[in-house]
Amino acid sequence: MKFNYQNLCRSWKWEIPTYFNIGRDCTDRHAKSESHGNRIALYWENEEGEIRRFTFAEIARITNKIGNALISLGFQKGDRLLIRLLNLPEFPLVFLGAIKIGAVPIPSSTMLTTEEIDYLLDDSKSKGVITTPELYEGVEVNRGHHKKFKYVLIVGQPIPSACVDFTELINKCSENLSVAETKADDVAYICYTSGTTGFTKGVVHAQRALIGHDPAARYWQALKPDDIVMHAGKLNWTYTLGTGCLDPWRLGCSTVIYGGDHNPKKFFELITKYRVNVFMAVPTVYRQMLRVSDEIDCDLSSLRHALSAGEHLSEELFHSWKNELGVELYDGLGMSELSYYLSNMPGMPIKPGSPGKPQPGHRSTLIDEVGKEVRVGEIGVLATPKDDPGIMIQYWEKHDETENMFRGNWFVSGDFFYKDDDGYFWLVGREDDIISTFGYRVSPFEVERVLNDHPVVLECAVTGIELEEDKTITTAFVVLKDSRHELERLKQELLDYAQRRLARYKCPKEIIFLESLPKTPNGKIKRKVLRNSY
Repeated sequence: MKFNYQNLCRSWKWEIPTYFNIGRDCTDRHAKSESHGNRIALYWENEEGEIRRFTFAEIARITNKIGNALISLGFQKGDRLLIRLLNLPEFPLVFLGAIKIGAVPIPSSTMLTTEEIDYLLDDSKSKGVITTPELYEGVEVNRGHHKKFKYVLIVGQPIPSACVDFTELINKCSENLSVAETKADDVAYICYTSGTTGFTKGVVHAQRALIGHDPAARYWQALKPDDIVMHAGKLNWTYTLGTGCLDPWRLGCSTVIYGGDHNPKKFFELITKYRVNVFMAVPTVYRQMLRVSDEIDCDLSSLRHALSAGEHLSEELFHSWKNELGVELYDGLGMSELSYYLSNMPGMPIKPGSPGKPQPGHRSTLIDEVGKEVRVGEIGVLATPKDDPGIMIQYWEKHDETENMFRGNWFVSGDFFYKDDDGYFWLVGREDDIISTFGYRVSPFEVERVLNDHPVVLECAVTGIELEEDKTITTAFVVLKDSRHELERLKQELLDYAQRRLARYKCPKEIIFLESLPKTPNGKIKRKVLRNSY
């Protein structure tokens, strides 16, 4: 059937049941079917060549055991569980097992420092953390600091003192679980994203959020029931966890997770080995893969479709992949608060450089400052009707910041675009100055908060400086309290200081010393001036 964008948009109808549970939808529904019960849901492989495979029936049973394990520790509906794991099978299985009992999993990056973990535990009031012996140190120093924080579950050996052996615990638990009768609007999970206060903020999503992914799964990912899917990213990122696990499992697809260090050559090997049909990554990864593609013997004949998101996909990279590897990259745009809702889609022509159009079901448009839709060619902020089921419930315990995201009947993204005559959207800029660097989103306010704590810093401003196309680095502009310093030595001292307190991907790559920062009459830093001056 020919892709007809206008007809699909007109005919789309959301069907949101009263009761819905993400954990049950991704596992039990398929485990009970003749066609999918014994189908491999998850292929996992690490860099040592260790392989683990799980059928839909097995992940249903394991997530039931995980749910019972959490219940045995006293977890109840609404209790938060911080997930601090590498790309292990336990990551998505714990995520779903927690949701099955109505508990609230919180994915987190393994690169977070002890200070950042402390903040997440304090802000989320998590009851427990699941992690590994190798990553336990970052959790250990925060034990006893928070009243709600009681349990540390350990995946692997050895088990540190006063921690719970996760494997031993779930082996004792029943495979039979009474899945919580959660409503579609009940809280399902929280993901932390960059904030404007100097601290990350928790994005609270409802159970219905997975249904809200359906347009992306059908039209951007273009998933088919027998597909094998792979994402190159880390599971703590909702782009990876969502498009790489949850969306495929909702539709009964198989997924591949790589549990090793980042390796562009390995991605090609896994695509060939597992006959991957749909592959997903950020443009930086695609560029790295392109550089090594002639060094390995890979077979991409199974690869039907490839997605790109997380940062701007350049025309040059799009054409290089198409011309050299015969694969078109389908760009998409999203945010933690709404996942991916604007994209290129198979069946419609791709305009390289544009993230495409709103997917059917997501009635996104461009509005002006009073909430009125702008005309073709005019710049407006990307906005989506606030009744879209994919939109977050709120920011965790941040009422004012939640209210700032809604304007009348619209949920406002903060991204400015214009639309061309064919309905394609073209990004102009970001309202909140969030930095997109090497596939990560970095809040300048988080970095500024840390650098401003250093005793020699009077004030600073952080922004992204584009060195070349698709290469942006986080740069800190610093004003010193006293100019009598050896600047090269001080620059390294500040970089080291940031690395001790921030995840590596958030750290500035460059320090530039200034006598003063450009500001508006009301004192707001002009980051655009800094970006354009260097």
